[in-house]
Amino acid sequence: MLRKKIFNRSVVDLEKIQNEEEEVRVELLLTPNDLKNLERLSMLLFYKGDCKGALEIYEKIYKLGKKTLENIGFLGYLYYENGNYSKAVRFFNRFLDKKPQEAFVHFLLGNAYSREGKILEAVNSYELAIFLDLDIYKAHLEFAEDYEKIGRNEKALMEYVAAYEIDPRDKKIKKKINSLKKKTQG
Repeated sequence: MLRKKIFNRSVVDLEKIQNEEEEVRVELLLTPNDLKNLERLSMLLFYKGDCKGALEIYEKIYKLGKKTLENIGFLGYLYYENGNYSKAVRFFNRFLDKKPQEAFVHFLLGNAYSREGKILEAVNSYELAIFLDLDIYKAHLEFAEDYEKIGRNEKALMEYVAAYEIDPRDKKIKKKINSLKKKTQG
């Protein structure tokens, strides 16, 4: 479920999202703590690539009491997207305390640990993800393609490099890395 929520953003119609965002914001003027509309607004912002705005709203949702397992996992992901890896780790671990068989969240936790420079913890998380039957190579590629579709080329580059480090035989990925390096450097 969390995986689907994250990857849905690459197949959206931005004009439709803009119109829906306007409608939701008007509704929230009348009922500012409406959890359903707050969640809709947060997802719309996320789909637009505004992870900071999505995080601010999701934090509000969490403070208002909606602490479902999916929300805890998604909050972890939003902290990760915003570069707050220590908070991401905390929320991913809270998620995994309740649902330890979720391979995708172990993968995300490994990514957060890796970005924090905690390599041993990252390796342990990745190993658990693999043990639980997640194809980490494919997951990195999915993230890279998702980031690229929404124009986040630096993040896409990081994910392509991670996939290439796992399996350097794929020449298409090497070409993609070189292309994205050119785009991000100039």
